[in-house]
Formats: sequence, structure tokens, C-alpha cells
Amino acid sequence: MAQEVNHYIATGKDRSKTISGQYGDLSGICLFEDGKFMLYGYATMVFGSYVFEKDYLLFYPDQLPRFQLYANHNPTLGDTVSVNFRGFEEGKTFVQFGDDNMHPVFNNGANCFDFPYLYEQSHPMSQLKFAVQKEDFDAGPAYQTFHYQNDQHLNDFIAIYNKPQRARTNFAAYLYLTEDKKLAISLSNYGGRKGFLRDNQVDSTQERWLEILAMKNEYDRVGSIVPTAIFSNTTYKIFYPDLQEYNFDKTTNQYISKSAKENDQERDQDDRYLRQYTKEPLIPKQGQFDTKAVATASLFFASCDKPDKSYHNTKKEKTK
Repeated sequence: MAQEVNHYIATGKDRSKTISGQYGDLSGICLFEDGKFMLYGYATMVFGSYVFEKDYLLFYPDQLPRFQLYANHNPTLGDTVSVNFRGFEEGKTFVQFGDDNMHPVFNNGANCFDFPYLYEQSHPMSQLKFAVQKEDFDAGPAYQTFHYQNDQHLNDFIAIYNKPQRARTNFAAYLYLTEDKKLAISLSNYGGRKGFLRDNQVDSTQERWLEILAMKNEYDRVGSIVPTAIFSNTTYKIFYPDLQEYNFDKTTNQYISKSAKENDQERDQDDRYLRQYTKEPLIPKQGQFDTKAVATASLFFASCDKPDKSYHNTKKEKTK
């Protein structure tokens, strides 16, 4: 069968073009002519690159760091420090503000979440530390810590935790022809032995394929899986705007849409007023922190059984 596939697939530069297309329906993988791929499915969209290795394809997903931190100076906050926590409910994560004790970000068994999760303190923050309990079984430290020194005295942060995903581990695949000579792909991580059948030979007029290419182009436009800057509205919805459509207001340190109307109502999807948050350095350290000094109470509490005690965000006012 491998020889039959190799005969079917052109050699040289044309190979990626010959096999490009969408494999699968509601879940599967898309192969692009430039050697990139998109693995997709329920709550999954992972981009990366692939190479040919004899009769196999080897896939290398783009990797996310364990933590990301973005910051902005928000003049409306004064001495108050605001931190938006994103994704921290996905792991056993901890945070430490300045010289305070380390706190679990969420309680054990947290559920029934009410996003966004926003922490505020009324005084400046000199440093920030994140920690996570490792989920693998190696012999190293049980915890990883990541340190940030706030030398620029920034006061508005977006902190992101990226839980390790099965979809982001390297995997392999092989192509094969079905009995009716249709091209299919079997992945080592998803789809079982039969894998995914190619939906159609790529046709530049196919509406569905054009939508897929639009998603890829948007991903490529950002330029990196970890962008150097992100933009957020007042409800912490992240955008990647075309800044030519905005004016920068130095007084409020935000971008204002040229088509903004003051009588428009603020919504989660509203992109009229955006703040730019730049990527800040986090220094990883392998040493284990003192678990005995960890505070008992979590930073946020979320429980379906105790909705009256659970966190509810009320900071959704307009930004002018």
C-alpha cells in the first residue's frame, strides 16, 4: 500500500500540494501546501508544521509556554493593580503578589465558573510569582515556578495559564488509499486506525476551504503562537485589531476606533476601546517553593453548590 501511495503522491516540491486539503469532518486535520497543518476538533485548534520522513509524516505542533504575562499601564487605576486570570482553572496553579503568601488561584474541585476572573489590590506590586504542580511523572521537582519583576511599575495585567494538551505533543501519520482509491490519513494520536478521509481535492472555489484558509491566514498574521502584544476591551475580550482603523489616545493610553460612537452600548464583543498589553518576561525556576507557607484560602472560589460564596465579576463598566 505504501508503494501505491508513493506512486499517487508526486515527489519533490509538489508533494505538499498534492496531499493538501481537509481530512475529516467535525474533527480531523488540514494539510496546507506550505508544510503547515491545523489539527481541529471539539475545543481544539492547533497549528504547526509537518515534514516527510520516508513513508510517514512527522508533525510538530506549535508549543505554548506554561504561563504568559501581558501588561499595560492603565492611568485610570491609579495605585490599584489589576490582574485578569485566564485558564488558571485548568490546573493546580498558585500565585504570589510581592512578599505575600503563595495562594492557590482556585479552590479544589472548582466548577461553575463566571468569567472573567479579575483580582485587584489597592497598592503597587513589586513582583509576581506563578507556580504549578507538575502533572508528569519525572523525578524532578513537583512544582515549577515563574518569576516576574515589575521594574516598570505597571498596574494592569493579563495572566494566562496554558495547560499541557495532548494535541500539542509531536505525532506521526501515514497516508493510504482506500479501496475506492480515496486518500486518507491515519494519525498516531487521534482518529483511530482508519483515521480521516480527505474531504475533497483542494478546490480554490470551495467555500469551506476558503474559510479554513482565512483562519490560517489570521493565525499567520499574528506572527507567533505567543504574540508580543495583545489587545483587550474592558471585559477582557482579546482582539488583534488593524491599528490603522484606530487612533491612539495618549491621555488614557488606549486605542479608540475611528468609527466609535459615544452612544453605542458596551458589550463583550465591543472593540471600540482597546488597551495594548505587551508581553512581559517570566523567568522559570525549578526549585520547589515552601508548600507549608501556602495560604489555605484560594484567590477565587467557584462552586456550583455554593453560588452565594462564589466569585462573580462586577467590573464591566465602560471605559471612556
